[in-house]
Amino acid sequence: MVNLMRAVRAVLWSFIGLGGRRADADRRTEQVGVLPLIGVALVTVLLLIAGLVALAHFAAGT
Repeated sequence: MVNLMRAVRAVLWSFIGLGGRRADADRRTEQVGVLPLIGVALVTVLLLIAGLVALAHFAAGT
């Protein structure tokens, strides 16, 4: 669970700058590993796209 939260913080930091200083992000990236980071990034992107599609659908009123 700790590694998952580290991966989420590293991905959010890389997407929108959340999570602290650059040195902290580099350390989290090294601690987590590449595959969990890729998985969390893909899930985050899919959630973002789904949210935007749902918002557009709601705004269009259909």
